[in-house]
Amino acid sequence: MASTLNFITKRGDTFKQVDFQINIDSLPLDLTGAEIKMQLRKEAGAPIAFEPSLTILNALEGRFCIDEQIIEIQSCIYKYDIQLTQLSGEVNTWVYGIFTITDDITR
Repeated sequence: MASTLNFITKRGDTFKQVDFQINIDSLPLDLTGAEIKMQLRKEAGAPIAFEPSLTILNALEGRFCIDEQIIEIQSCIYKYDIQLTQLSGEVNTWVYGIFTITDDITR
């Protein structure tokens, strides 16, 4: 089941690492060989505004993260999701929501 999670950050600031764990029926989903990707877009089908880097922290425990990184893109309210493709080829979207980038004042 997918979960909604919204983010707000300032343009050009360091976005802190966010950790996730995927469990199915209280058991961790094995992420061995999985591909995880995340894209920010103004709307579905729009050009990709940003693809944050993600890291599998512990495949057997179903743990991954959005890496700490500077997000230097236009201020806007973006939509995003995190999609996981397992080694078997099964594709699931586990997290989605709104990712708001606000203007920074000091440059």
